[in-house]
Amino acid sequence: MVAALSAAILIPAAPASAAPSTTSVRTAAEQVTTVVGFGDKSWSYYRATTAPASNWKTAKAAWKTGAAPLGFGTNPGTLGTKLPNDFAKKPLASYFQKTFSLSSVPAAGMTLTTWADDGIVVYVNGTEVTRKNMPTGTITDSSYATKAPLSAAARAATFTATVPASALKQGENLISVQVQSNWRATTNQSFDAKLTMAESSTIAPPVTPPTTTPPVTPPTTTPPVAPEGGTGAVDGWGAPTWRDEFNFVSPTTGKPAVDPSKWNVRDRSDLGLLPDAAVPSRDQVTVDSSGILHLKADWLDTPVIRPDGQAGPKELWHKTGYIDQRAQKPGNMSYEQRYGRWEIRAKVPTGPQTYGALAAFWLRNSDSGEIDIMESWGFNDKAGVGGQRIGSATTTIHTQTSAGGNEKYYWTHADFGGSNTVYDGFHTFAFELTPTYAKIIADGKTLATATPATHPNLWNEKYFGSPLHVRLNLHVGPSAQYWGIPDPAHKDWTQNLDYQVDYVRMWNYDAK
Repeated sequence: MVAALSAAILIPAAPASAAPSTTSVRTAAEQVTTVVGFGDKSWSYYRATTAPASNWKTAKAAWKTGAAPLGFGTNPGTLGTKLPNDFAKKPLASYFQKTFSLSSVPAAGMTLTTWADDGIVVYVNGTEVTRKNMPTGTITDSSYATKAPLSAAARAATFTATVPASALKQGENLISVQVQSNWRATTNQSFDAKLTMAESSTIAPPVTPPTTTPPVTPPTTTPPVAPEGGTGAVDGWGAPTWRDEFNFVSPTTGKPAVDPSKWNVRDRSDLGLLPDAAVPSRDQVTVDSSGILHLKADWLDTPVIRPDGQAGPKELWHKTGYIDQRAQKPGNMSYEQRYGRWEIRAKVPTGPQTYGALAAFWLRNSDSGEIDIMESWGFNDKAGVGGQRIGSATTTIHTQTSAGGNEKYYWTHADFGGSNTVYDGFHTFAFELTPTYAKIIADGKTLATATPATHPNLWNEKYFGSPLHVRLNLHVGPSAQYWGIPDPAHKDWTQNLDYQVDYVRMWNYDAK
């Protein structure tokens, strides 16, 4: 964009001794003045496990300074300043500030050209002027970028935005930038920016900010703070009623672990053998130092043979991870709710070479109802099954899961504007169920809405008359019709699988 702009502008020659000036007289052509250039050496930066002071968008902070590009990671490209990243729990956000002076306010405003790995929000004197790869609404230090471009791709995809004159002032101005990662354990983050303005031949009268409109100030009320850092607030729902950010540390081992007060990690000893082609195993469920839950499915050296007369594949060639909110005694749940909002942020192992895999985030109750909020199917180029929904995710409603009497509705996310490459990074999947509507939401976008008039069985007391609890697991097989069964003769079709979950959050409808 900058190159194209320069090619279209005639820059008049200036005496060798003349320095760029923000008060240049406009000629018949325009002159573009760079106020802040790429690679500027005096950006202030802040990266820590806590958010900066709340006035960081409007007041110059006493942070460290360094040259752009600023960032960290593996193969981030040339950096002027390497940011710290040696934290036990990696922060999602990095913050940057830069002051610049104007002798007068340009009537046409200014042009910002920038790039970031992964997401970015830019403010000038507290006014937001652009954002990219970020969700809508208020951005906090615990927000996640919606995409994860590689550093090289981000640098190659600079984009521009106009800084309106109303956001500028005569004298010192402040540009403030927040860069967010798409996942907490990201290996890269980087950023740079350029700020220019055009001047023409006619001397324009000084432009002053409107005096009739007061400056925009942030709300004085503070949203409720949920436990474990960050509000996690959602418009219309507030902060989560229940959440797990997977930052529990075992008092026995001193290492990250699944919180036993929130989840039951299932095993063949208490769950039995499912119809899958895999054996539930507690050792397939772990939490890493970055607060990511891993549900893994690995090949076994020799298969487990299913007892005669039991439904499912005869040979079980995998062991897999499974957790839920059920306790060992019936009717005792760590958390359940009839109506509300359920949300997960996860990276599903359903790209190429994942034939037979199905990562699932689903709800069950004590009646027969089941809501599969997110199921993502694996695939392989050399193997396939009819009707396979490759690369996308699906939401499915079952009145019951037995062979007879099941009425099923399903919505394939890609058909409604959702990602058809859900395995390319972390994505958010949410479901809202209230007495009057149900919504399927992916990456902050509502994909489909159901009502009692359109899908009455979702509100039928026979099927959905009791509270719902969460289950997370990584299915392997058993469907030859839909997502396939791994073939031990072709292990290269199905790599070892890793379903990664960053958080699970819930909002109770009655507590809204």
